[in-house]
Amino acid sequence: MKLVFPAAPQTPVIGQGLWRRAPSATRGSPGRRLHAEFAAERDWEQFHQPRNLLLALVGEVGELAELFQWKPDAELSPQAWPPKERAALQEELSDVLIYLVALAARCRVDLPRAVLAKMDTNRRRYPAHLSRGSARKYTDLPHGATSNDQAAGTADPACESTN
Repeated sequence: MKLVFPAAPQTPVIGQGLWRRAPSATRGSPGRRLHAEFAAERDWEQFHQPRNLLLALVGEVGELAELFQWKPDAELSPQAWPPKERAALQEELSDVLIYLVALAARCRVDLPRAVLAKMDTNRRRYPAHLSRGSARKYTDLPHGATSNDQAAGTADPACESTN
């Protein structure tokens, strides 16, 4: 199962058409295959242990954050950024996604399935009638979630540490 992203919607809302189920596995996704081939051609798999992938991901998130840092509130909308800044945003978002997908693959986490399961958990934790317009954590809502809301099927904490 993989996630399919339709053309950029005006208001992305998970569960209302942003992601829909598609019949193939994440391992077969073009992005994952391209990254695996890229790393294999350079003999970089040896460096792609979970810790290294995570640290690379954090570094890329930092580079993404730099694009937003120190901008006045009026300039926060990336749609209004100049083309050079929009291109940088596209590159950094791509880097974050590449490392996230690589980390999930190395840890043998079916990321699309995990996202769908997490969204189901979030729907239970944050019922619309209790959380609409509120930034409160689910435990602070009038009828906070119970321990049954823990996500099922957690991944192996050790991940895959060898090729």
